[in-house]
Amino acid sequence: MAHLPTFFFSYARQDNETPGPYISQFFKDLEITLAQYVGVSLAEQKLGSFDRRVIELGENWREVLSQRAATDNSLVAILTPLYTNRRECGKELAMFLLRSQNLGIDQNGMLTGVRNVVLIRWLPGNAYSINGRKNSVIPDFLGLIQDVPPDDGTDEERTQAIAKYQRKGMQGCVSPKDQAYLELLNLIVTRIRDLEELPPAATLTLEDAPNAFAEDWRARLAAAGSPVSGPPPVADAGVTQAPRPLASVVTFYITQRPFTRDPTPVPFADGLIAEGAPDGSNPIDPAFGALLADIRGAAGAEGFNVFHAVSNPVVPLIETSLLQQLASLSAEGVQTFVVVDPGIWPGAAGSGAQAPPSAITRIIQSSDWTGSVLLPALGNLTINVHEMAAAMGLPSRLVWLPDSSDVRVPMLRRIFVDARGHLLRNSSQMISGAERLPILKAVARERA
Repeated sequence: MAHLPTFFFSYARQDNETPGPYISQFFKDLEITLAQYVGVSLAEQKLGSFDRRVIELGENWREVLSQRAATDNSLVAILTPLYTNRRECGKELAMFLLRSQNLGIDQNGMLTGVRNVVLIRWLPGNAYSINGRKNSVIPDFLGLIQDVPPDDGTDEERTQAIAKYQRKGMQGCVSPKDQAYLELLNLIVTRIRDLEELPPAATLTLEDAPNAFAEDWRARLAAAGSPVSGPPPVADAGVTQAPRPLASVVTFYITQRPFTRDPTPVPFADGLIAEGAPDGSNPIDPAFGALLADIRGAAGAEGFNVFHAVSNPVVPLIETSLLQQLASLSAEGVQTFVVVDPGIWPGAAGSGAQAPPSAITRIIQSSDWTGSVLLPALGNLTINVHEMAAAMGLPSRLVWLPDSSDVRVPMLRRIFVDARGHLLRNSSQMISGAERLPILKAVARERA
């Protein structure tokens, strides 16, 4: 392992006092499980930074926590209404956000490019809503940061554990004897372990960090020259674009749904798909357009740029051309995915599919490219991809995507992060020309 997956544990101290010290137990379980996963002896090396541990040792806790906030690899933040009202918690969070190298903000006031922040919903769902307004307690600028583990629907115990977490919060799950709790620990620890290494902060300290919850992020980022992201700009015809190793996502679509081609020529595909324009000048199938937007939003939230690509023909008669494009991109260290309309493959009655199923099946079976095959619901019934893969003798690269954006976007974000981690782990050295992605930093705590 190139770096230790250390984490800074950020919480409001009162949340650990009533109705019991469950937060302390959760921290302990996280650290022990993480140490097991990475093969570290906690007697020799601590992985988590926890204020009470520092205070008990009699150290200068402000100085130590500030130093660890600048060097720990990730932040685990216990998100509660009290947390969002505590100045010291806001300063800890701000350190992470300001260490993000590609921090930006979208037109809805949500921060983009945030790295290495793990938000934990501690309380039941109704604790985050006021007067029936769902999640109204959670500040808007945190809207793109994942706070519910993704679920691909392939593991019933995992699905049940995530559902319990959404109903009761992590506090209602903390119990070493509860299988749901063990499932959640596995998901969270795996995420912490697989986060990219985070460079330390150069000069930022807790003392001079702003309170994230009181900060005008739009003004701060505008002053720093960070652009406000909005709908993707329409590229000029004749301008060649190219995906970047480890920093781009190229998704090929196999569909018969209507779409408009982007005039931009590219060397890595036979064409690009243009997303629908806000003024309706570029009409697109609504379900398909929502899928394109979710894929772009998920990729952008994780710091990737995305290309919606097609091969010629869009529904392949033979697999050769698309396989060559996928293999070439994979060899260059670019994340590649294939999105297959379920009405075409594995096939729906009356779909009028042009391609023999064997062409798409051979693309799925090929080991010449790396990546997943995404099957969006698009109004169809759920498919158990594990059962289908087993029945057809296919590799385990199929992922079912539901129609709900609330579920689909977190799933896609995790898929993109996992795919990049796979590329890194299977590269003997950093792929030439790859750019470092924005990373989020750990935060420390200032206790009054």
